[in-house]
Amino acid sequence: KYLSATHHVAEIAFYRNFIVLIPLLIFILLPKNRHYSQTTQPRWVAFRAIIGGISLVVTYSALSMLPMSYATVLFFTSTILTPIFAHFFLREHVGPHRWAAVIFGMLGVYVIAQPSGDFNLLGMGLGLLAAFLHASMFVTLRQLKSQSPLTVTFYFMIGGTLIPGLAMPWIAQPIALNEIWIFLVVAASGGSAQICLANAYKNAPASVVTPFAYSALIWSLAADFFYWKYELDLLSVLGGTALIMSAQTYILYREYKNKKKPTPANIIT
Repeated sequence: KYLSATHHVAEIAFYRNFIVLIPLLIFILLPKNRHYSQTTQPRWVAFRAIIGGISLVVTYSALSMLPMSYATVLFFTSTILTPIFAHFFLREHVGPHRWAAVIFGMLGVYVIAQPSGDFNLLGMGLGLLAAFLHASMFVTLRQLKSQSPLTVTFYFMIGGTLIPGLAMPWIAQPIALNEIWIFLVVAASGGSAQICLANAYKNAPASVVTPFAYSALIWSLAADFFYWKYELDLLSVLGGTALIMSAQTYILYREYKNKKKPTPANIIT
C-alpha cells in the first residue's frame, strides 16, 4: 500500500516474486534438489501459478484504493467461497458446525472493519475479485497436497514474475534507496507466506485452514490505526476480535473432537 503511491501495483508484484525466485532457483538448481522442479500434476501447478500471479496484482490494486481493513473484509469473503469450492471441486462435505464457525468468524470481520466512507466502486470490485481468486487458489493448493510445497512455491514464483513482468517495459520506475528495504521485506514475507500456505493446505482441508486467515485482520487494523491514522471504534474492534477468535477456537475444538471418533474421511463437521 505504501509503495503503490510511487510504483505501479504490477511492478510491486513483479519485484516481490522476482526477488524470491532468484535464491529459490539457485537452491533448486543444485543437483540434490532438482527433484523439486518435477511435478506429477503439471496442469494444477500451472493453474495455481497463473491464478496466483493474477491474484497478487488484483489484491495489490484493491489495497492501493481502499483502507487496509476495508480491503481485508472484502478479501475475507473468500472464506465463504472456499468451502463452496472445496465442496464442488474437491468433494469435501462441510458439516453444519464448520459452516457455523465460518459464518460466525465472518460476522466478527464485519463488526471490526468500518469503511472509511470513501466509496470506491472500482476498489470494491477488485476486492471481491481478489476474494474469488484467493478462494480458487486455496482450493487449488488443497488439490496439490501430494506435491512438495517448495515445488508449488517455485512455479508460483515463476508465474508471479512472468505475468506482471509483461507490463514492466511500460510501468517500471526507478527504485529509491530508501525503498529497497521495503521491497526486500515485501519479498521475504511474501515468499515465506507462500511456503506456509502450501504446507497448510497440504496437511489440512481448505475449509479448515482458511478461517485462520482472519488473524490477518488484526495486523491490517493496527496498520490503519497507527500508520494510516484511520479512526477505529474500539468497542467494535474488541467485539469483532472476540467473535473471530471464538470461531477459530471452536474449529480447533471440532478438529480435536473429530479425531477422537471414527468419521468418514470426506466429512468435515
